[in-house]
Amino acid sequence: MLRMSLAALLLSTGMMFVGSGAAEAASNGPGRLNVIVARGELKQQIESTPIVERPNRPLHFYGNAVRRKYYRGASLPKQSDMAKGGESPVVQPK
Repeated sequence: MLRMSLAALLLSTGMMFVGSGAAEAASNGPGRLNVIVARGELKQQIESTPIVERPNRPLHFYGNAVRRKYYRGASLPKQSDMAKGGESPVVQPK
């Protein structure tokens, strides 16, 4: 029981620090939208928004690279944007 409580405490503390870092990173760009293929009103809204103000989306390599270049000055992801997910790196959501 004590081990479970300690593990829960450590996990919640870690999540608190990760959450604060995500809020700081979000101020550097337009954020993230976890929709790969937009449809309907969302698609119209995204298409009417300038490319540097659109949210980053998975598998949209060109647009994401343009936004990184605009907001950070470099089109390649930083090491802090990557997380070890199994055997291959996975981009962390922001």
